[in-house]
Amino acid sequence: MSRKARYMAVAFVALFTFVKPEGARAQEAATDSLRAQIEALEARIDSLVVELNRQGAEADSAEAGEVEDAEDELAALRRAAREAAGGDNAAAEPDSAGSQQSRSGDLSALNPEISVTGDLVGGVAAPSGGGNEFQAVPREFEFSFQAALDPYARARVFVGYEEEVVIAGLEEPTPIGEVEAPPDEEEEGGSGRFALEEGYLFWNGLPANIGLKAGKFRQEIGLFNRWHTHALPQIDRPLPAIAFFGDDGLIQTGISITLPTFAAGSAYQTAWFELTAGSNDITFGTSANPSFLGRFQSFVDISPSTYLQLGVTGLTGQNQFSRQSGVASVDAIFRWAPPARQLYQELLVKGEWYWARRELTTSEQTGNGGSLQATYKLNRRWVVGTRVDYLDNYGSDPTIVQLVPHLDWWQSEWVRIRLQYNYVKPDGESGNHTFLLQTVFAFGPHRHEAY
Repeated sequence: MSRKARYMAVAFVALFTFVKPEGARAQEAATDSLRAQIEALEARIDSLVVELNRQGAEADSAEAGEVEDAEDELAALRRAAREAAGGDNAAAEPDSAGSQQSRSGDLSALNPEISVTGDLVGGVAAPSGGGNEFQAVPREFEFSFQAALDPYARARVFVGYEEEVVIAGLEEPTPIGEVEAPPDEEEEGGSGRFALEEGYLFWNGLPANIGLKAGKFRQEIGLFNRWHTHALPQIDRPLPAIAFFGDDGLIQTGISITLPTFAAGSAYQTAWFELTAGSNDITFGTSANPSFLGRFQSFVDISPSTYLQLGVTGLTGQNQFSRQSGVASVDAIFRWAPPARQLYQELLVKGEWYWARRELTTSEQTGNGGSLQATYKLNRRWVVGTRVDYLDNYGSDPTIVQLVPHLDWWQSEWVRIRLQYNYVKPDGESGNHTFLLQTVFAFGPHRHEAY
C-alpha cells in the first residue's frame, strides 16, 4: 500500500472514532444547557437564603436595640423621678436585660384614689321671734379613698369632718326614746367631729351579674339618701328625710344585694335587698337589731329626650324597745333633655313621699310627708330650681311647709357656688326666712358628677 493510501485510511478511522453524529452532539448540548440552568438556579437560591439570613440577623439586632433603648429611657425616667422627689435612693439601675431591677416605682399603683371635697355654708336667718342670726361654718370636709382591689371587688371609704348648720324654724328630730346626744354635740357652738360616713366593699363580678355590698353604707331609700350632703341639688335634705332619718340620712352597717336589671316591655326593672343593724337614732334608737329594706325601681325611656323612673321602698325592724319601726316611700323622676345637648339644657322634676311609724313602750307615733322639686339647666354653668316640702312629723309636732328656691353657678367642674332661700312655715306660727350661700369645691378623681 502506498504512503498516500495509508494516510487516507488513518484519517477515515479517526473520523469515525472521534467525530460523533449530529444528533448525539445536539442531545449532549441540550443536557449541558439544562445542567447549567439548574446550577444557576441553585446558585440563586443559595444567594437568596444568604440574603434572608442576613436581613433576619439585622432585624433581630434592630429589635434588640429598640428594646434596649426603651429600657434605657425607662430607667432614666425612674432615676429622674427619684431625683426630683429628693430621694437618696436614686442609684442607677442595671441596664442589662437580665439584671435585677428595683420595683419601687410600681408601688404607686397600689395607692387608692384619694379625693377631698369641701362644703362651706354661710347664712343669715330671720326667725319669727325677731332679730337676725348669722352663721358661717365649714359644714363638711370629706376625704374619699377608693381602690379596685382585684377584677372582682372595689373598696370605698368616706371620712368626713362635720359641723352642724342650723336653719331657722327647723328643730333637730327627736331620737326614739329621747336618747341624749353625745356631750360634744351639746356644747354651745356645736363643735365639729370626725366620722366615718361610708366604708364598704363592693363585688361586681358575681354570677348572674348580682351586686354585693358589705360594710357601712347609705341605704337605697327615696331619691336622695344615697347622695352625699355636698352633692344634693339643694343645700339641705327634704324635710321628711330629716324628720325620719336625721340630718345625715339613713346610714347603717350590713350587706346589700342588687339583683340584675331585667327588661319588661320597654321598661327596665331593678331590685335591692338590704340587711343591716338597725342603728339609726330616729327610727331604731340604740337597738342594733336587724332591719330589712327592699326597693323596687322601674325605668322607662319615653322618647330619645325623655325618661321616667318610679320607685317604691320599704324599711322595717325592731327598735330599742323591741317594738316595730318602719318607713315606706314612693318616688318618681321625670327628665327631659334634648339629645346631644344634655350638658347644656335639662329639666328635672322629682317627687317623693314617706310614711313613718314607730312603736314605743306605751304609745305609737306615725307621720308622713313629701317633697316636690324641679331644676332647670339654663346652660352648662347656670341652674335654677325650687323645692316644696310638707311634713306631718309623727303627729306630735306641728305640720310644716317649706319653700326652697335656689340658683347654682358652676365655676368649673371643681367649684360650685349656690345661693338659696328657705321659707319655713310651721302650722299656726309665723314663717322664718333664711338666706344661705354655699361653696363646694373638690379635687382628686372623685369630683362633682353633676357638672
